[in-house]
Amino acid sequence: MRIARSRLRAASALLSGTLTAALPLAAAAQVAPGADPAVQLPDPVEPSIADEGAGEIVVTGFRGSLARALEIKRESNAVVDSIVAEDIAKFPDNNLAESIQRVPGVTITRDGGEGRNISVRGLGPDFTRVRINGIEAQATTGSNRGRGFDFNVFASELFNQIDVRKTPSANVEEGSLGATVDLHTGRPFDTAGSVLAASAQAGYNDLAEAADPRFAVLGSTRWDTGIGELGVSASVAYSEKTTLQNGVSTVGWQQGNADGGFCNPATNAALCAGTNPSAYQLASQPTTRYPRFLRYQDYNLETQRIGVTGSLQWRPQPETTITLDALFSRFEGERNERQLEAISLSRPASTGGKPEVVVRDIEVDENGTALYMLLDNMDIRSENYLDRYDTTFQQYTLGVEHEFSDRFRASVLAGYVNNDFNNAYDYIAQMDRQNVDGYSYDMRETGQNFPVIDYNFDVTDPNQWYIGPTRIAPGGGTGRSGPDIRLRPNWNENTYKTAQFDVSYELSDALTLTGGLQYKTYEFVGEGQRFALGEGNIPALPAGTGVADVTELYCGFEGLDVPAGTDTCWLTPNLQAIADAYGVFGGNDRFALSGTTASARGDNRTVEEKDFGGYIQLQFNFDAWGVPVRGDVGYRRVRTRQESGFFTTVPTTVNPSGFEWTVVGRSYNDDLPSLNLVVEPVDDVLVRFGAAKVMARPGLGSISAATNVSVAGASRSVSTGNPFLEPFRAKTFDFAVEWYPSAGSILSAGFFYKDVSTYVQSVTRAAPFSSTGLPDSLLAGTGVTAADEFQISNVINTPGGPLKGLELNFQQALTFLPGFLSNLGLLANYTYVDSDIDYFVTAPNGTQITVSQPLLNLSKNAFNATIYYESGPFQARVSGTYRDGYLTAVPAAYNTDVSGVESTTFVDFSLSYRIIENLTLSLEGINLTNEPTVSYNDSVAQRVGDYLQSGRQFYAGVRYSF
Repeated sequence: MRIARSRLRAASALLSGTLTAALPLAAAAQVAPGADPAVQLPDPVEPSIADEGAGEIVVTGFRGSLARALEIKRESNAVVDSIVAEDIAKFPDNNLAESIQRVPGVTITRDGGEGRNISVRGLGPDFTRVRINGIEAQATTGSNRGRGFDFNVFASELFNQIDVRKTPSANVEEGSLGATVDLHTGRPFDTAGSVLAASAQAGYNDLAEAADPRFAVLGSTRWDTGIGELGVSASVAYSEKTTLQNGVSTVGWQQGNADGGFCNPATNAALCAGTNPSAYQLASQPTTRYPRFLRYQDYNLETQRIGVTGSLQWRPQPETTITLDALFSRFEGERNERQLEAISLSRPASTGGKPEVVVRDIEVDENGTALYMLLDNMDIRSENYLDRYDTTFQQYTLGVEHEFSDRFRASVLAGYVNNDFNNAYDYIAQMDRQNVDGYSYDMRETGQNFPVIDYNFDVTDPNQWYIGPTRIAPGGGTGRSGPDIRLRPNWNENTYKTAQFDVSYELSDALTLTGGLQYKTYEFVGEGQRFALGEGNIPALPAGTGVADVTELYCGFEGLDVPAGTDTCWLTPNLQAIADAYGVFGGNDRFALSGTTASARGDNRTVEEKDFGGYIQLQFNFDAWGVPVRGDVGYRRVRTRQESGFFTTVPTTVNPSGFEWTVVGRSYNDDLPSLNLVVEPVDDVLVRFGAAKVMARPGLGSISAATNVSVAGASRSVSTGNPFLEPFRAKTFDFAVEWYPSAGSILSAGFFYKDVSTYVQSVTRAAPFSSTGLPDSLLAGTGVTAADEFQISNVINTPGGPLKGLELNFQQALTFLPGFLSNLGLLANYTYVDSDIDYFVTAPNGTQITVSQPLLNLSKNAFNATIYYESGPFQARVSGTYRDGYLTAVPAAYNTDVSGVESTTFVDFSLSYRIIENLTLSLEGINLTNEPTVSYNDSVAQRVGDYLQSGRQFYAGVRYSF
């Protein structure tokens, strides 16, 4: 692994020091700061089956953690689902996203076989806020340039409690339509004394056939001093993971008449010799669809994750508590993709593409899908892509709580969060074989997920490949666009600074009035660079250097059922040799980097927001005619000031360089009332009702996007984002009935409804330039005014639509069963969500129409189930998660109505055995069925976009605690 191994040695030394000092974080359930004041959990106890004393039985271990999580849910005024540390430590999960997916209403998306983002009640990652220790935070890695939170940045061992808040309260700040997820690290005052726990695991992926380490140390201690009570806790978690992800990709399906059509013998008989007239006619129909970049591909992914938490608490007097929390995480990844593909079907005549392709044979199914094609004059490409990236996340919070009297208390909380993503090494090298005759693909027998691909030449022979500048194709063809060498570094940084002040006064035993103010700044900075010259037109190899000197043989598709006749070994560019030959990383001015080239400008943008909010809330708890009633009612007002910066391509009369940095600012206000009501009509039965107004700020890519202003001739156009977008807004209603028949058991049904009044979509329309919100100065000297009509392509606010759903939840220890079966338990939940909205699309005749489709990222049905067994020192669990397919784009690329992802089912297991009081052995398995991720295009034909498998992941380890 190329990621520095010195970090492993450093992490080992840090763990050793932490063990010696006995300062790790407690691995027991705690009360979360920021939770409802009424929520109080039992004191932590040592893990065992049960302790009997003082006339009661206290259930501990995994069952105990489930019971404590239910207690949080039961005592909360809002609709909250929680996971406490025993869940996180014992569920077979790679990271936080995979832990949270057990919560009703939560679904996840995976990247490289590992959970990354979450959706709550059908609303995607951009609609979910995440707070860490009470402060809003954002963690991003990979291609995420939005507001969504990438949970794979963190190891699950760093946190001792997760709360998913599905209904808002006035004292919880705005920004979510789906849920607010609260993550809590451990604190020393959460436990009665000193606690120490450590774990070490060896991971193995059966597809990558690689073993990797994973370990964690957690603990806490506290003591009385002459200056009050002092406590300190810390935790360290480290892991490596090697994943091989492979499968098929098409990069979309194009129409037969697009890109200038296939080689037409009526206009160029010499070039198009060999054309089958009937096959040509069928291939050229607009209803015929063929894959643009059909290919098998390997993704070799290596990741390294290290996280550290620390907490210092001081109670100088019983009424005052001061808490300092720190969290650091670093996530590093190296992704190497190798692909062998046909490229001609994705190109127009100007790059020697499809109009030179000769159709010799074709077979099309009833949906117009070209299942088989035999083609001449095809260009083939071999590509090697190496992407190295890292995310450094750090957060610091300082809180002070003070009780002025039994009824009056106040708190101050300040925090700083920074997420720095660095992708300085984004490097691709390519080589081509041009004008191949007899290329074919065939899906008729093997299906779209496993096509037979015949390139009809020796792909392992360096004499068959070409590296160099644009060439004039033989046989009278137009100029080909040659292979590329691409270096595309990019960076982005998210920073939050928060300060808030809260006060609470008990008006009576039944009423508590709270209020507070919050000021928050958020800054996003994105940067990107490209080669100033060279992409698509690199020079020839240096004299004396041949293709054989800069290539290597690669054999791939391990564990994939590639059909006979498809090459699994081929020549691929050697990245280091290519870099040395061309001076890619220095010594050659041709490859100087620039952030202002046309292809790089979209990566350079900023967003700055300043939010000032305040709230007042009344919490009540009383009996009405003998029926307990509690809840909260409140009002929150927030003002958002926003400033967006981006590059605009402009006429040279505006700026001789042809581009200009543009800054646009605006502000808006939101009034957000909320109500949570809980009634207990009979013992152990709760009836909940919630209502609120909510908002989520628009996506970063929508309010700050690369802009192009053209006034050429009579055709005036603007393509841009929209810095004046209104936020997403909705009215929400919840109703639930919960029955708690015994400790650790629940049977509940919840109904939710969200009236989403504003949505955001991309449209093209005729409108005055002034409607874009862009400054008039971008038209200076052009003779055109802001009142003139332009063809504008941007994003606008559109009507949303209703979202409604149902959550069913069941949890029960099956102690009533006979014999050993009484050690069984069951957790199961089901979520149904339905929401159709109107999308604006362009009809074939160019008019704009609306179509009704489900909300993006919404899975109509989702199901989670876990069967567990606990008997003495032995524990076992099997968990399954199912998610319906969901849409990712409406409309989709290449004149397709939708694109989406097919349904998935993942099965995991966990076994553990306590061999002595403090020592436990464990075995865990993730994705036991090697479930693939499959994307598709077109709602009817559902043509494959990507079919990718990532293998089964296993962990064997040991845990120690005292």
